[in-house]
Amino acid sequence: MSTRPLASRGASLALLAVLVACQSTPARPGPSVPPEPSTALPDPVGAPVNRQPGELLAITVPLVDGDGLALASLRGRVVVLELTATWTRNWPQTYPLYARLLREHGPDRLAVIVVAMDSERATLSPEPGLRGPGFDLGWDPQGALAARLQAAALPTVLVLDREGRVAYVQADAPPGATQALEDGIRRALASSSAAR
Repeated sequence: MSTRPLASRGASLALLAVLVACQSTPARPGPSVPPEPSTALPDPVGAPVNRQPGELLAITVPLVDGDGLALASLRGRVVVLELTATWTRNWPQTYPLYARLLREHGPDRLAVIVVAMDSERATLSPEPGLRGPGFDLGWDPQGALAARLQAAALPTVLVLDREGRVAYVQADAPPGATQALEDGIRRALASSSAAR
């Protein structure tokens, strides 16, 4: 025989009855709430960054030596801005291309900034033999620049015309696919020459 008081048993049964009634009572429809928009995944081909062709890009790029380089200070030159990391399959595949184009066109017409997103400074090698005048190495360990531009993939390359406007964007190119990038840079250089 149970020693539990009858009042306690009655309260337990009443609580059980309320719970069963609540579960079997259909819920009243509430106000219609629109579904939350789905967040689309970044598209490295269709939308590699959140900037459109012709849009002015006025940002400061963090350099490996700790300084910042304002893109506005490079106006009058075509600027190549590559967001990458040492662990990408293309690192540093574009260095020879950039060095060659800088030799051909000179640092007074072309500037190159390669920004590495690596968290450890020790993984970066400034590689001074590959980087001459006009070729800067950036370092953005938190990826703030890539986040600001909403870069869909690494590497992502933006080519800016001499006024600082987006002229060409390429993201996540397969190894060896530097021809399209070179063509984009050459078009920007040609249009900047024609505009002078």
